[in-house]
Amino acid sequence: MPQEMTQDTHASELSWFQSVWMVTRNKNWTLYLLTVWIYSALNVLYQYFNLFFRDIGISYIAIGVLFSAMLAVRLLGNFVSGYLTDNYDRRKLSVFTMVASALGYFTLVFADGIALVAIGLLIMGLASFTGTAGIAYQMQQVDRRFGGVAQSLFQLGTSLGLLPLYMISILLGAGLGFVYVMRLLLLLAAILYFIAAGIRAFALESIPQPRREHSDEGIIRHFLKENIRGLKLLIRVFPVFVGLICIDALSDSFYQFANTYYLNETLQYGLGDINLMFLITLIISVPLTLYLGRFFDKHGGRKLTIAVYSVMPVSISLLIIARFFPYYTPPDWRYFLDSIYPGLGVLFTLAFLATAMKSINDTLWWSVLGTYIQKSLPRQDLGKLFSLTNVLVMAFVSLGPIPAGWIYTNWQGLPLLLITLIINIGILIVLVRMDIEPRVSVEELENELGKESKIEIVRAEDEITEDVV
Repeated sequence: MPQEMTQDTHASELSWFQSVWMVTRNKNWTLYLLTVWIYSALNVLYQYFNLFFRDIGISYIAIGVLFSAMLAVRLLGNFVSGYLTDNYDRRKLSVFTMVASALGYFTLVFADGIALVAIGLLIMGLASFTGTAGIAYQMQQVDRRFGGVAQSLFQLGTSLGLLPLYMISILLGAGLGFVYVMRLLLLLAAILYFIAAGIRAFALESIPQPRREHSDEGIIRHFLKENIRGLKLLIRVFPVFVGLICIDALSDSFYQFANTYYLNETLQYGLGDINLMFLITLIISVPLTLYLGRFFDKHGGRKLTIAVYSVMPVSISLLIIARFFPYYTPPDWRYFLDSIYPGLGVLFTLAFLATAMKSINDTLWWSVLGTYIQKSLPRQDLGKLFSLTNVLVMAFVSLGPIPAGWIYTNWQGLPLLLITLIINIGILIVLVRMDIEPRVSVEELENELGKESKIEIVRAEDEITEDVV
């Protein structure tokens, strides 16, 4: 059994396995982690929505409008979510998140045109009204000293998308049509999401909320006041980082719209090849995701953030070059891999290399962001501050799909990739030249919050070492 950790033990003194044990011995947290893994593994289907909607007869511009509409709902939802998260039972709210996701996926199973797609995406968007609750629920139970390891375990759920991706490969290889395969997997996702909702409703325990002084303000006024205070706090702590993630969100909305279309239509890769790219990428991402969280706990996030983001412009550049030079090895090498497993030669294409680098670093980038929030912002306001971060990101993401659909309709994917490349280079320059670290210590913030709002502070470190069994 790993050594017991006292309040004075530094996280860097423990091995990775000992750190994982310190986090997962909280059975309530670990059970919640299981539901997140279910959600993340099947959420990998989202990256096929573009192709799915196209193949059931929806135009590129209409797809852009649909995604922008869903993102607008999610933007409003995230704005409300933080307030609900910090004032109501986070566990119960997280149940609604999973139920709404299940209903949204179930609706898409039967979608045969724009109407049902719009309804399905709208229902999925409603999940964002409580989406922050689950994030705050798990963060509230984790010792900050192991925040990096905890975030890496959550990101590991994305890597479990290997299972549905492998199922797609098998079903496509069996001769089933892409639309039929998507309907089967959307149905499977809906069923498993309902099961995860049941686990959250009946197997998890509610945890104490910070006790706040009663306010005589109306709920709307209190809601606006709290969010304005949270936004000021977020900008105070991360003035540079907040700006960068907003601009990155805009560039990523262009990339996400163009990526699968560009691979399928411009570079002429079949759906089986694209699926194999995503599948192999997730295999590679598993050890990197686990290592990243541990590295953050031991060495901090600045150098790690720069290292992760520096790969972004490289990956976009390779994807652009792949249009003119698709391979980076002799043909015999590709033929050899294809003889081992049909289609495996895609490993030696620049498109795979670029897609793998971009996908892996997107996962690492958001893991870094989540770790910064968990380690640097007050627990009492985790829901509000995380949702405000999402609101800022969603506001910029929602600007992308409609112009992206128009640009793609007229000029295909290359202009979208060039726009993404220019923005990524600009962000990297800022990361290198400016300090992105928190400007105020989390202890100072929590002390200020306790004095101003008369909130009873409960240290999660004490909960974990004394109360959790």
